[in-house]
Amino acid sequence: MPEIIKTKFLCKNGSQTISRFFNKGDNWINRFIEGKWYDGEYETYSTERYRVNNGWKRYWVVNESGEKEEISRSEMNAIFEKNITELRDKKINEILNDL
Repeated sequence: MPEIIKTKFLCKNGSQTISRFFNKGDNWINRFIEGKWYDGEYETYSTERYRVNNGWKRYWVVNESGEKEEISRSEMNAIFEKNITELRDKKINEILNDL
């Protein structure tokens, strides 16, 4: 049975999008900023399927505009850090640097 898990995701590659309102010229806005942590959720399925599919079933992340958006697995792989060991090490370093 799938579950929705709340978590934080670390942005490893920033992402921008064009503004919804067009003025003269392009108005690019930051969607996600490299190095920042973002609140998010993912929908689970069995652990075995995670390994086979290299990810969870669905992902949602709150972007810089404060909107919760669904992110495809390929986008998650490109924009956010998903290696658990890397995430743990970066979080430990952040905590130690704050002391």
